Amino acid sequence: MPPRRPSISVLINNYNNGPWLRACVDSVLAQTRPADEIIVYDDGSTDDSLAILRSYGDRIRLIEGIHDFGRPGMHSQGHAMAAAFAASTGEQVHLLDGDDAFLPDRLARYEAAWAKSPDAVLVQAPLLLVDERGTPLRDSHNPAKHRRDYRRATYLLNDAHFYYPTSALAFHRDYLARRLPLDFAEVPDLASDARLSIVAPLFGPVVALDEAQGLWRQRERSQSRTSDQSDPLASTLRRHRYFNLFARRHGFRPLVLWLNPRYHMQRARRALPAWVSAPFVRNPEGRRKISVGPDRYPLAAAPSPPSAGRRPPA
Repeated sequence: MPPRRPSISVLINNYNNGPWLRACVDSVLAQTRPADEIIVYDDGSTDDSLAILRSYGDRIRLIEGIHDFGRPGMHSQGHAMAAAFAASTGEQVHLLDGDDAFLPDRLARYEAAWAKSPDAVLVQAPLLLVDERGTPLRDSHNPAKHRRDYRRATYLLNDAHFYYPTSALAFHRDYLARRLPLDFAEVPDLASDARLSIVAPLFGPVVALDEAQGLWRQRERSQSRTSDQSDPLASTLRRHRYFNLFARRHGFRPLVLWLNPRYHMQRARRALPAWVSAPFVRNPEGRRKISVGPDRYPLAAAPSPPSAGRRPPA
């Protein structure tokens, strides 16, 4: 008798992603390993998102939320994740933003990774960066985010920045059940995906696949491109602060900021003239050429938006 296959849930969070939403949902429906359930939480969209989502009928489960205009966008995303997770049943839970997409064998490859590492709490992979029209830009592969032992690397480097964004992440259900809903009372400007990923190795192994398994749409108005969220030093400090608050509360050893090489490189880059700080700058992310053919991302294109095998380091 063949072994039982784990159940897979895909949780899509959406708010006004109408121009790209159909490509997003279709990419999940086109998986070579079909999802057992696709749950979409729409946070009260005011564009044509709901009409698009309703057109799928029973192929997806749609949760129609009410938008809270007084709540920051990243908090709304965390609320959407929690609501969709509460309605899900899958053992392997994939996250997906409504303007991103999966490559066709994303679920199959993550499932295979879990078969090799059944105790993993998180599986991730790089994403292909695409523009608003779906044109591939570059591969987000970053060697620093590929580790043999993420917990060891966290404490060896006193760093917690080894993870790809939301649409690259899939978690084991048991881990999410312990973490959701998220509490934004502490470090309120830290994004939901970072809250989930940076403390994951405290609970079990993390696995990273070498090849990109999804599309990450680059948009001028996205949360990740705001000046506050895109500041590398501020990002490092947020992650460090959140990790230590969580670690102390749950009996884990905190990190020591002054032993974090990334922190010192980012401070040097900010404080010194460019010609002096250049040796301290190390940012390989996004420099690898596109590693998959266009046949693997046929659903990337979208209508024009409105004018408004490498060996990981220790």
